[in-house]
Amino acid sequence: MKTYTTSMSNTVGMLASATLAIGVVAIAIVTMRVSATPIAAYLGMVMLLILGIAFVVSTRSYEIGDGKLVIRQQVGSKTYELRGASVVQDAQAFRGLVRIFGNGGFFAFDGLYYSSRLGLVRSYARNRSHGVVVHLAGGRKLVLSPDQPEAFVAAAVAQGAVVSSP
Repeated sequence: MKTYTTSMSNTVGMLASATLAIGVVAIAIVTMRVSATPIAAYLGMVMLLILGIAFVVSTRSYEIGDGKLVIRQQVGSKTYELRGASVVQDAQAFRGLVRIFGNGGFFAFDGLYYSSRLGLVRSYARNRSHGVVVHLAGGRKLVLSPDQPEAFVAAAVAQGAVVSSP
């Protein structure tokens, strides 16, 4: 299996860091106040828990081999069949995506999105400047962001996918 990294963009990194810092400071302020209501501290903890979950399910890397695409997350992975799929490098893949359900910038852009150009897609991405679209044989579409999109597409083709046009 060949591994392809996906780097966190500056925007994603700054958003995650700023949100985490604000959350920690807010919890510290609320818990230091003598008259603070316990609900405020619990809400802060819930926010940190949500950020933790967003990190755990965020995309870490992609692997291609044995006719399969494996998307490695911080914890766990997802596997898709490449035989019968089509793949294309698409610099405009992230343009106009509207989040239906998922993570829109805390550590990654993972989840279900809609685009008028692509339709319903599943995104596993950390950097919106490296778009690759995979049309799976069953009709599902994935939007990925490998750091080396050309090499990723070539590897997918070598494992049974075909190149399509954007």
